[in-house]
Amino acid sequence: MEAIQLLLDKMDTEEGQPIRYFLIHEKERIDVNALLGKTIKIQYTGNQYCIRCGRKSTRLFGQGFCYPCFTTAPEAEACVLHPELCRAHEGIARDMEFAQNHCLIDHYVYLAATDQLKVGVTRHTQIPTRWIDQGAASAVMIARTPNRYTAGCMEVILKKFFPDKTNWRSMLTNKTMQDPGFNAAIEKLPILLPSEWHIYLITNQTITKLYYPVQAYPDKVSSIDLLKVPEISGKLIGIRGQYLIFSDGQVINIRKHSGFEVRIEVG
Repeated sequence: MEAIQLLLDKMDTEEGQPIRYFLIHEKERIDVNALLGKTIKIQYTGNQYCIRCGRKSTRLFGQGFCYPCFTTAPEAEACVLHPELCRAHEGIARDMEFAQNHCLIDHYVYLAATDQLKVGVTRHTQIPTRWIDQGAASAVMIARTPNRYTAGCMEVILKKFFPDKTNWRSMLTNKTMQDPGFNAAIEKLPILLPSEWHIYLITNQTITKLYYPVQAYPDKVSSIDLLKVPEISGKLIGIRGQYLIFSDGQVINIRKHSGFEVRIEVG
């Protein structure tokens, strides 16, 4: 691959064994899996552009938005991070057409495993993409709700018993659970959740296992922030979640740097 300049954004993924990852350059999809074992350099040019409107900005918010878009775009509404704050079912949203397609549709509550079981919420259209982006080793859907708000309320209750954050250091050093204990956790759900939500619980759950393109896991990892260290270079040995993993233990979260203009070279 010749040296290219592009705006970073969340990597596209395709389910497989292993999962396939792609960077987007204009209309071209760059196969990141094909770069495994090669020396690559990612250099930040100093420019940032809003991933929604394309406006050049001195600072981006919420993974790639300029401030005006961050405060007005439906993609950056509060319920994106906190589903229980969604008000689309009451007819309140920044953009009701967007809400019809993203909030007022079926949502799953799920349990995912890395070094521990965590609870999460996602649209039915984002299975298994959401689990892949989090770097989960395995996951299972535990409830299906008619909208984002209801799923968020269930998650709030379950967060009292399960964490809702991924430990990225454990994930990137492959400190995963040998037995996540999905069955035991699922058996507790009718006790943990109010009876009126039992109708949403899924029976006969199927556990999904996920396989990442990683040649080897480092013992320790150090995350690179391009605002502080504008260049990362080394041998690419793995991809998991939205992270690139280098042989020296350096890692970079591509999604975190959405909107950053970079130059990528392959040695």
